[in-house]
Amino acid sequence: MDRELVADAVVIGSGAGGAPAAAALAKAGLDVIVLEAGPRYETRDFNGVESEMVGKLLKASRAGDSGHELYAGACVGGSTVVNDALCWPTPAEVIEQWVREHGLASFGEAAYAELVATVLSEIGAAPTDLAHTNKNARALERGAKRLGWAGQPMARNVRDCANLGLCNLGCPTGAKQSSLLTWVPRAERAGARVIASARVTRIEADSGQVRAVVAEALDPATGSPNGTLRVETPRVILAAGVLETPALLLASALGANAGTGLQFHSSVYVAARFADPVHAYYGPTMSYAITEFSDVNGRRGPGLMLENVAALPLSTASSLPGFGSALAGPMESLPFLARAVVVLRDRTRGRLELDGDRRTRITYPFERGDLDRARTGMIALARAYLASGAEQVFLPVNDLAPVTAESELDALESRALSTRDTSLIYAVHLFGGAVMGSDPTTSCCDEAGRVRGVKGLWVSDASALPSNTGVNPQVTIMANALRVAAGIV
Repeated sequence: MDRELVADAVVIGSGAGGAPAAAALAKAGLDVIVLEAGPRYETRDFNGVESEMVGKLLKASRAGDSGHELYAGACVGGSTVVNDALCWPTPAEVIEQWVREHGLASFGEAAYAELVATVLSEIGAAPTDLAHTNKNARALERGAKRLGWAGQPMARNVRDCANLGLCNLGCPTGAKQSSLLTWVPRAERAGARVIASARVTRIEADSGQVRAVVAEALDPATGSPNGTLRVETPRVILAAGVLETPALLLASALGANAGTGLQFHSSVYVAARFADPVHAYYGPTMSYAITEFSDVNGRRGPGLMLENVAALPLSTASSLPGFGSALAGPMESLPFLARAVVVLRDRTRGRLELDGDRRTRITYPFERGDLDRARTGMIALARAYLASGAEQVFLPVNDLAPVTAESELDALESRALSTRDTSLIYAVHLFGGAVMGSDPTTSCCDEAGRVRGVKGLWVSDASALPSNTGVNPQVTIMANALRVAAGIV
């Protein structure tokens, strides 16, 4: 079924970068259409079955050279539907870097700080009380305190959380205040039309002005194309996510430097077995961070956050080293496992390109320094868990036996790891590919998020951010989306 529509503005994507922009533009009186490639699910659709929900709610990709597994949300609400609800304001050090190195002065102004505060209020972010979390978080906290390391509970955007441990699979109670339950309804109440299962294939421009957006209409059940959709519009706000926004610019032959400046928060998992049950699959999926090794929010470390994370069966099995009987041992101990993740503020820069068949190809030459810092994070988590009383620590190094004493970490300390040595390096916090900056030779967008060389085209998602943030970026993405939208109206 083919359709032709007209709108004042089209927002491509409905996650942290798209939905707030759509809500702001609709509230300002524009006729807004939101096009989302993924289906629309309601709270009742989130059944908590890991094998089913992961396939429905996530899109996976891979950086070909480094082997990074990359994940992004693939439904209305985007990655906010499957994230861990963590809420961090943009760190002052990151803002200073963007102002100094990229000429983005507006991020240092009071108006941006007010937008961050607005986001935190609108999505219900509040500090987590560790007394009401789970043993998984407290195991990490206990180790940090015994070692004298800095750490803190993390703020989360939840209301009346039932502590089911299913944040990554779509919240089945509606407690997590994702874009699906906040910004999207606000946009619709202001008159925006949200069209799900509409995969944009190109942005049409003529004489340097955006004219229309063309999309494939998809069958929500199968994902197969069943028609086309064309929306005539003078304004397009691109917020399809870092895996798609640069690809759309490249496919549409728009935007100098599109696809450059990719950066991740590379992550690796560590698990630890305790004598008493931990039940790390219940309670908030993430709630405590060791900040000792961070390089933001006043810390001067190597750029690592160490955070507890839920131990759901499939994700735990995929991140542990070994196969067969070597994997069966720790998985049989799942109720006794605590689990955490090293979140690395990468220094590597990568690139997204399209091959001859218009398929995305990502290169990410993972730097030796980043690998060494990932190893530092693994060792730090092992030390924290041993100090906390763990009997065994399982590090994501393929030929390494479970660690039972700190002295066993010495060999790893001096070992130069490669990406082949690790059982899983992944990233869910992706940045760049259409970065903002004052220098047109290195950036795709100007400070307002406008794509250079074409009128009526903006980028409002993490693709526009000129670097990673060192913390969960959803608040930063939302605040920047509101900033970009304010410049449009």
